[in-house]
Amino acid sequence: MDSPNNPSSPEHLSEPASTSPVVARYSYYALSVLTLVNFLNYIDRQVLPAVAPAMQRDLGLTDTEIGAMEAALLLSFTVLAPVFGRLGDRYSRTRLMAAAAVMWSIATGLVAWVDRSPVLPGALRLHLPFIGFVALSSVALGICVVRAVVGVGESSYSTITPTLIADYFPLQRRATALGVFQAAIPMGFALGYVFGPVLAHFFGWRVAFMGVGLPGLIVAFFVARLREPQRGAHDTPARNSETVAPQSWWRTTVQIFTTRNWLVSTAGYTALTFALGAFATWAIIMLVRDKHMSDTNAGLVLGSVSLVGGAAGTFCGGWIADRVVAKRRNGYFLVCAASSFLGIFPAVIALITHQPIFFIPAIFLAVEDVDVVVLHPCSSRVRAYRSTSLRNCRT
Repeated sequence: MDSPNNPSSPEHLSEPASTSPVVARYSYYALSVLTLVNFLNYIDRQVLPAVAPAMQRDLGLTDTEIGAMEAALLLSFTVLAPVFGRLGDRYSRTRLMAAAAVMWSIATGLVAWVDRSPVLPGALRLHLPFIGFVALSSVALGICVVRAVVGVGESSYSTITPTLIADYFPLQRRATALGVFQAAIPMGFALGYVFGPVLAHFFGWRVAFMGVGLPGLIVAFFVARLREPQRGAHDTPARNSETVAPQSWWRTTVQIFTTRNWLVSTAGYTALTFALGAFATWAIIMLVRDKHMSDTNAGLVLGSVSLVGGAAGTFCGGWIADRVVAKRRNGYFLVCAASSFLGIFPAVIALITHQPIFFIPAIFLAVEDVDVVVLHPCSSRVRAYRSTSLRNCRT
């Protein structure tokens, strides 16, 4: 096995330095590939909400069934993220991520054919406390299963990738690298709203699913060929592993759940995601049904506003957070709290107004405030830990 101190070693991708670390070109190539897949990931995730009005008209789906489809994805993502975090600590991360990309890409394309499958689960009717009867047709249940598979792939990729980037880049460059990787989120999020309705308008909603799923299969090939970097090569404890006793999975988990800042920030981010998930699922339907826009115009408007607002939030969040933290130790948390609070008012305006001159700028301001919270204050404080679960700041 090559020594980590040998510059010719394929695992030795950069030499750490305290002031001006040199990063190998291969690390930037790997970051480009991983960011591209993350970009496609969020396009695939958003295509169903983007074409939901067309699916409802064609398949007779209810709002409850559309919500169940997104819930299936998020539920599988949430449950399996710790599992894949553990697998990423033990096995090849590049192969796991390539398999994940193939899985969610195929599952995304399969959504187009679920209703034509000869094997479908039976219809479901449940009586839930405080909600009442929830009825799901066989087609809706089949799409829920496929969307859950999309969540399986995404949980693997989103959990493992930040740890891989942390091993490609030294501490001094890591926040920038993670910021680039996370910047693909608002771009994919926004363009999913654009590509979905446009493809559905010209070719039908089925082609929209197949069209956005195909690129993921191609890029997965390049992910599978990425070189696995040495774990913890740029972190002092990992470079001196002979003096640091390895922690058990249970001890690491206890350490996570007894960290006050982690608990508070995760609770806040969970609340934010609760609202953001509703916006992501129902924004297109709201613009079509409540604001009387066409499917295509709703996608173009929402995608454009989200793209510009996401970019503004990303850069403004980093600029503001860097200056606040220079004066206040808890500056990153203050920026998150202020941004979350300020996003309430434009969100309310977007919901209650029906004039584009009011609700479009309101959506822009709400998206901008959300991206300040989601991206910079978190990603700029990421540090590589020995546990995958601790490495993934956003999770």
